[in-house]
Amino acid sequence: MRLSDGVVDARSDTVTKPTARMREAMARAEVGDDVLGDDRTVKALERKMAEMFGFEAAVFTPSGTMANLLAIATWCDERGSEAIIGDKSHVHLYEQGGMSSLMGVHSRTLKNREDGTLALEDIRAAIRTVSDDHFPVTKVVTLENTQNKCGGKVLPVEYVREVGALCAAHGVKLHMDGARIWNALAASIDHVRIDHILQGCDSASICLSKAIGAPVGSVLLGDEAFVRKAKRLRKALGGSMRQVGVLAAAALEAIDEVFPKIAEDHERARAFANALQGATGLECATPESNLVLVRSTIPGITSEMLMRELEMSHGVLVLPTNQDTIRVAFHHQITDAGVERLVSGFRESVLELARDPKLNEIMMSDGM
Repeated sequence: MRLSDGVVDARSDTVTKPTARMREAMARAEVGDDVLGDDRTVKALERKMAEMFGFEAAVFTPSGTMANLLAIATWCDERGSEAIIGDKSHVHLYEQGGMSSLMGVHSRTLKNREDGTLALEDIRAAIRTVSDDHFPVTKVVTLENTQNKCGGKVLPVEYVREVGALCAAHGVKLHMDGARIWNALAASIDHVRIDHILQGCDSASICLSKAIGAPVGSVLLGDEAFVRKAKRLRKALGGSMRQVGVLAAAALEAIDEVFPKIAEDHERARAFANALQGATGLECATPESNLVLVRSTIPGITSEMLMRELEMSHGVLVLPTNQDTIRVAFHHQITDAGVERLVSGFRESVLELARDPKLNEIMMSDGM
């Protein structure tokens, strides 16, 4: 099947296209110069997000990477500052080390456990203060919810509060990379209130293109003083935009239109994972949210090989996470028919690869 015949794109929940309602909202958006404080639509988005999640203020940014960078740099505003982060966190793996290369912040990585958390005792032991001149001074701890590399794991609300209390006791701030906090809310088994899910956090970044499908942007939440400093730094990074209300309007529509339907993405993710249980050459666990990790169990069949076969023979797009594992990301534009296509694509692709007479040659060339 050629890609021109249509694809099921499960590479990420960032690949969605704006809905008709989003495009209509963009077309009629009231705009102004946001750098001069004149764009009412972006102000409405910032105000709505702050109120929803229980913070004093918010600032719109072009990306989650910038929002996280602004947060860490704002908290670590003295030379010799340090941020504690997870070894599987997005800020550690996928943001080019901007906290060090651009902001001069030292990063200290702790092991992410399988459930996506950092152990409280590890955080406590890692915090360093001004009492010893040998060390950088810990200023902020960063968590991620949901935890992408752990397979979309949802951090328990009580755990986040405990980390927040630990940080506060040591004079350290807690920042949440909430790129998929919308999924964490939808997956919450105790139906946590929106304004409770970030309790204990001093700041949080929330993506608008992941999960809810807006075309561009994230917001950074915090108190008034924090947001003012972050907004000033945003200017230095080139992140201040002009008539950004056209993007804010799409995000406001996405909150109303897509957010209430996120649980359907999780249902499709579970249906996909359940359908692959027991499939020859494949292994996957039941997901907590919209991300499913599928592992090849046949020696010699790598995730890269499986990804290429899925694309070329079945019109299915996915991304590898390591040598033998593929991440499948569900979003509101993957339908039930798309789930069926994904299931059949994985089942058939792994069998097709296993029958390929060139497999032994590939295995030898790869040193397997």
